[in-house]
Amino acid sequence: MSETEQQQPGKDKKSAERLVEGELRIAGAFTWKLCNLLAAIESTGSLNRAAKQVGLSYKGAWEILERANNLSPHLLVTTSIGGKYGGGSVLTDSGKSLLKLLVKLRNEHDQFLERVNQELANNSEFNYLIRRTFMKASARNQFFGTVVDIHDGGINVEINIELKGGDYLVAAITQESLKNLGIVKGVEVVALIKAPQVLIVADLGPYRLSARNQLSGKISRLHKGAVNTEVVVQLPGGNSVYATVTNDSVDELNLEEGVNVLAAFKANAVFLAVMSLD
Repeated sequence: MSETEQQQPGKDKKSAERLVEGELRIAGAFTWKLCNLLAAIESTGSLNRAAKQVGLSYKGAWEILERANNLSPHLLVTTSIGGKYGGGSVLTDSGKSLLKLLVKLRNEHDQFLERVNQELANNSEFNYLIRRTFMKASARNQFFGTVVDIHDGGINVEINIELKGGDYLVAAITQESLKNLGIVKGVEVVALIKAPQVLIVADLGPYRLSARNQLSGKISRLHKGAVNTEVVVQLPGGNSVYATVTNDSVDELNLEEGVNVLAAFKANAVFLAVMSLD
């Protein structure tokens, strides 16, 4: 395989693993179809075979060459027509020079992407962040944490999860879910909780709640709608908890930014997800 053939788009098996991708574009009407076609002509010596190699019809390849030859100060390809499948095709010195330049540009572009992706791959903070953004779920609250304890309760199992900054939450799942998800101590999990499942408590007084999760924090934002308000509670560890409450409740509880509250939700309101190894 020649150097020019190796530069064909889609040949790099590592491209699917890249976090950063980019297409090299050149201003004007130039397309990389011409570069690919020139490379294929150089390696095959036939316009017909070159067209098939790059996925073009014979007519389409002819049109690209004719336009390039018309616009170029010098001919790029000389072609002798002959028979059903056409005659031989050869790059001129100008065509070879142009192809060499384009291959160099593409190589330098690929090397740039490779260098950037290698730097990102070596950055653990970025890798954690980008991997976690792959998840798409309707739950407003998505917390990443590590399983620190598992309590077997017979039918259900309580999973204690440590979040960043030292905050903790508890999830109650079935034995079957525990097995299917492969959850053990030390495993990273995602805890998902819908905002309407979160109760905002401004003052418990002498009472205690049955909710297993009671996270203390400070209201950082209020987004008021026609009927409901989204209350955002900032936890000491840095995570934010989202709750949806009625506008009447906001007024009755005197909720406003800076107020200390309790974000409470039951352990069975927590859904868990783990990273698939497939």
